[in-house]
Amino acid sequence: MTILIKNKIKNESKTNYRKLNQSVVILLLLLFFLPLLSGCLLPSSLTGSIEGYIYEDIDTEIIPLEKAMVTISGSSNTAQSDKDGYYRLDEISVGFNTLTVTKERYISQNMSNVEVSENEIILITDIIIHLNDEESLFEKGKNYYISEDYNQAINTFQQLISDFPESKYADYAQFYIGCSYYNLSSFETSITEFRKILNNYPDSEYTDDAQFYIGYCNEKKLGYYSKALLEYHELINNYPDSMWADDARLGMGNCYYGNGEYDSAMTEYQKVISEYYNSTLHPLAQYGIAHCYRKLSDYQQAIIEYNKVISDYPESDYPAPAQYYIAYTYYEAENYSQAISKFQKVIDDYPDSIWPNSQERLIAPCAQYYIAWCLGEKLGEWEDAIPAYQKIIDSYPDSTWSSGLEIAPDAQYQIGWSYENLVQWCEAIESYQKIIDNYPYSSWFDLAEERIETISENCPES
Repeated sequence: MTILIKNKIKNESKTNYRKLNQSVVILLLLLFFLPLLSGCLLPSSLTGSIEGYIYEDIDTEIIPLEKAMVTISGSSNTAQSDKDGYYRLDEISVGFNTLTVTKERYISQNMSNVEVSENEIILITDIIIHLNDEESLFEKGKNYYISEDYNQAINTFQQLISDFPESKYADYAQFYIGCSYYNLSSFETSITEFRKILNNYPDSEYTDDAQFYIGYCNEKKLGYYSKALLEYHELINNYPDSMWADDARLGMGNCYYGNGEYDSAMTEYQKVISEYYNSTLHPLAQYGIAHCYRKLSDYQQAIIEYNKVISDYPESDYPAPAQYYIAYTYYEAENYSQAISKFQKVIDDYPDSIWPNSQERLIAPCAQYYIAWCLGEKLGEWEDAIPAYQKIIDSYPDSTWSSGLEIAPDAQYQIGWSYENLVQWCEAIESYQKIIDNYPYSSWFDLAEERIETISENCPES
């Protein structure tokens, strides 16, 4: 009997042990799945609410707007404004959301970057919406454009055209849709929208503007010179009295220049000067003529044409760059001593001049670099080249090339290279090390390390 009792007790213990194990497993499973179930079946605690008032503007009188529909990203809930214009939305996901207000016959209103905080009620600044009429859409689109909210401007102007296709503002809206895409750097789309002016509104006052910008986008933004030529030619033929005619003629010169057709480019540049007497583009056209002669390797005539820029247009932005290119023309003609003299003239006569359309980029450090380059690489006067390069580092430490690359680390590398040519290895290593220390993110960093590794055995001190 005792054994039987013992066996019974053992069996009961096993049964209780199994029950205990099952209870633990169930508890663990519940602990694991409960967050998942709560996330699926219960509303998240990471929510907040918003409230505010909606008004309409009627003849400059602001009154509450009833039954406006309010929605917000981050929630499927909606709300309608009451007779006081009041609304409230709850259970909105925390973070930044977009609030949208709509009502039939009214212009929809979007408010982006509405921040919702956990368990807080956010009061939204009063929203004022307008009746959907062409005047309101026109003014609203203009205001968006002026404030540089180009996407909203596009939406508003497109709504104007869609809702009021015969509106007196339709062509204006279409033109500024093109301008908005241009300002968003969507140049292909901009061209498409500008062309709608020509096709849909042939009598619009904006047709010549649209025609010009189609050419300009192709030339300046996309580099499609042949396409741009055709568009500029259309403008000159169809709108000879347009305010853009001289710009189009200059653009034709630029396109020929970009295609390497320098004789044709000169012809167009000369027409800017001879046919558009009051144009402000004369200095740039003359500058372009000089460039063409230089590209054709007619260095003597190029220098004459650059000098015309300096003598005929002294108050323009182009005398300093013209002087620089006089020097550069001598450089290309391999007259290095004369090039040095003319580059020095740039520094002496135009110390603070900047490259046109270049965001304050100085011309003088570029001239100083070529003085040093001519002394070293072209004339072999390496000892004189070193202080010439050093002037760039000391006087123009933040200067850049047109590519955006810094000139100073370039000059520092050339100092090292000059010392190498003078067989002064330790000084060369010291110069290259300055690039590593002072310009760690420069494109010259790796080259400096390579040179140090290559010549270090020549300098026992290193």
